[in-house]
Amino acid sequence: MRAPGRTLQSRIVWTTVLVSAVAMSAMIGTVLLVLQGLTTKNIDRRLTDQASAVATTILTTPDGSVTAPETPVDSIDDTTWIYDAQGRLVEGPRTGARVTQVVESLSEVERRTRVEQMERVFLAEPVRIDGTTKAVVVVEASLEPYETTRNLVLVGLVGLGLVVTAGSAAVAAWTVRRTLAPVESMATRAEDWSEHDLDSRFDTPITDDELARLGRTLNVLLDRVAGALRNEQQLTAELAHELRTPLTAIRGEAELARMAGLPRDADERLERVMTLVDRMSTTIASLLAIARGEQRADAHTGTTELIEAAADHAPTRDGVTIVTDVLRHEVSAPLDLATRALQPIVENAVRHARTQVTFAVAQTDRVVAIAVSDDGPGIDRPDVDALFESGTRGPDSSGAGLGLALARRVATTLGGDVTVTSTSEPTTFTLTLPRF
Repeated sequence: MRAPGRTLQSRIVWTTVLVSAVAMSAMIGTVLLVLQGLTTKNIDRRLTDQASAVATTILTTPDGSVTAPETPVDSIDDTTWIYDAQGRLVEGPRTGARVTQVVESLSEVERRTRVEQMERVFLAEPVRIDGTTKAVVVVEASLEPYETTRNLVLVGLVGLGLVVTAGSAAVAAWTVRRTLAPVESMATRAEDWSEHDLDSRFDTPITDDELARLGRTLNVLLDRVAGALRNEQQLTAELAHELRTPLTAIRGEAELARMAGLPRDADERLERVMTLVDRMSTTIASLLAIARGEQRADAHTGTTELIEAAADHAPTRDGVTIVTDVLRHEVSAPLDLATRALQPIVENAVRHARTQVTFAVAQTDRVVAIAVSDDGPGIDRPDVDALFESGTRGPDSSGAGLGLALARRVATTLGGDVTVTSTSEPTTFTLTLPRF
């Protein structure tokens, strides 16, 4: 059974998407960090130059007061404050309360101080004359233009990242699809050959790439599988042929003995012997048909005829009714082989049913499923697949435990299977065969 999960193509594509997304995220983060560093450096240099330019214009009088002539650059005046040594404002623009509070907190600093608040950067620079702090210059720059630029860069990088990730996924999907197309074709052909033609082989090019080596390896594997199957078929045919002769003799002797007018109990024993011989002959005929590969690809059988044939060959029990009213579908199998696959299932259902055995037929695009249900006590064992092993039989069974095992083997040979689809209420065995 194939484990559920994503295909190899989807795993490669999603891995490419993940790697591309991680790489683009790292690139975006790196660019933003570099941009942040450059922005900070640019702002600090601008504020330092502005503060130095203003500091050179400051004059002190003999009485210690500070004066600052008008600067010809209004943009500097609008973002510049000058305080004397006592923290009194000498020059500066009128601003809001929050900005004024930050500026005043920097009016008495003794060393260069940088503060970043309210999307603004403030730089306080003490002005020393003869080693004494005579004034403090506070300058300010807005971060809004830089934030706008950073946001635009971020949007552009995210868009670029999405485009690159989508493009990488598309390229990976196209490349993987083209690369794996021969493998998919080989898998489809191998599946078809497993059902119809074990002698076909892959064309192997003279190149030494991975696909060529895979084709050659699969051809060797197919040769070994075909050889093993031929040996098995030959052995099965020989054993079946060797068994048919003594079984025919046993049945003949039993028939001759019954013609001699034996007592009733002896006659009944001989009749049971003949029944068992007929069952063994049917089993051997099925093995021979499998060994000889008598399943024909062009053969087809209606499900109505198949179910009726299996029901006619099934033993009868008092009080057990077999309901065979089903819709007609076509299966790709000869009637005799399909009957040999279904008959043991019907016999098993009749043996365990309380009152009724029913059939249900469903059809899909590829197979036809024939479900055989009985209202018996059910299957009281966890390993239901063991029912299809040779020699497995119930305590009240008089058979050799080959019925269900042979049914699955014949069904597998025909390209189908036999499974337990319900263990109780009702107990259901389902035969699947290829749809015609």
